[in-house]
Amino acid sequence: MQKYELDTPCIVVDQDKLKANIARVQRLADEAGIALRPHAKTHKTPQIARMQLKAGAVGITVAKLGEAEAMADGGIGPILIAYPIVGKTKLERLMRLAARAEVTVAVDSLEAAAGISDAAVNAGIVMPVWIEVDPGYGRAGVQPGEALLRLGRELRTLAGIRVTGVLVFAGQSYDEDSDEGRILVAEREAATALASAEALRGLGFPIESVSAGSTPVSRFASAMKGATEMRPGTYVFGDLTQVKAKAMNVGECALTVLVTVVSRPAPDRAVIDAGTKVFTSDGEDSPIGTGRGYVIGHPGIEVAWFNEEHGVLRLPPEERELKIGDKLEIVPVHCCAVVNMLDVMHMVQGDEVKDVLPIAGRGRVK
Repeated sequence: MQKYELDTPCIVVDQDKLKANIARVQRLADEAGIALRPHAKTHKTPQIARMQLKAGAVGITVAKLGEAEAMADGGIGPILIAYPIVGKTKLERLMRLAARAEVTVAVDSLEAAAGISDAAVNAGIVMPVWIEVDPGYGRAGVQPGEALLRLGRELRTLAGIRVTGVLVFAGQSYDEDSDEGRILVAEREAATALASAEALRGLGFPIESVSAGSTPVSRFASAMKGATEMRPGTYVFGDLTQVKAKAMNVGECALTVLVTVVSRPAPDRAVIDAGTKVFTSDGEDSPIGTGRGYVIGHPGIEVAWFNEEHGVLRLPPEERELKIGDKLEIVPVHCCAVVNMLDVMHMVQGDEVKDVLPIAGRGRVK
């Protein structure tokens, strides 16, 4: 089958670009002498995680327990859950998962760590945990310095966990407008992680892993002095957010959404069969002036706005021959959000559909 025969809207992934992206970032990590533990929240697909592991990744990262279960079901591991696990139901699931897969969990509070410890003691295991430290992004993570030391002292009393690493996420890298700024974020992120690791080692913890990094700073892995690994995710597919961050160019983006023109209500307007229920409303407009997406082969078209089921395109004079039934490929603003909206992705080589992969982690947000 040819890709333009696919029913729309659907996700299309260019296999050659996907493989090139995986190889490129693995090479960046190798050249910097640090490990790569990519974040699978982007693709949510065990088959792609397996490609990353085969290329040299030391394991994968996930955000939610449901994603970890989907990856373990697909035979993928080791798995880092970079998210606090809280609540009886989730702790019971975590113990079942730990019985069949190699799992590490991030914590940033005594409450979360104590829950994991109690569940692990009851299950007769010791759970490896990493402490998440906030490097200035202002999301999750214990504050470095005295707050971290206080948490470390509290965790020493918990019999069901073993603290073996620290992780940080400097999401502020997305706000930088220059490579100089991104390099500075990478340096400071790694410095925070390293200082935190040394502080925890001073408390007697056997800190082995110092984990940092995201796709916007992956080009600067060599600047992450003291980090033992990085955890980028979006690099596998790419999107307009990463184009804005100069992590890749539009031609390297492997994931597109194939859509059909379903209405031509005005000469300068076309409507496609995908809105926020496919593209989502996440992220900012295209950095190259094309609105909520980039139409491949039609740089003059603006993806102007979305409703739930409709996408509205503004057409310059040279694009007004566009007809109802025409199909277009659009690079989204944020590919991770798009992947979570659909059940499968179509792997293509050139225009030929090679495979259809279920998105095993789609909707696994618990």
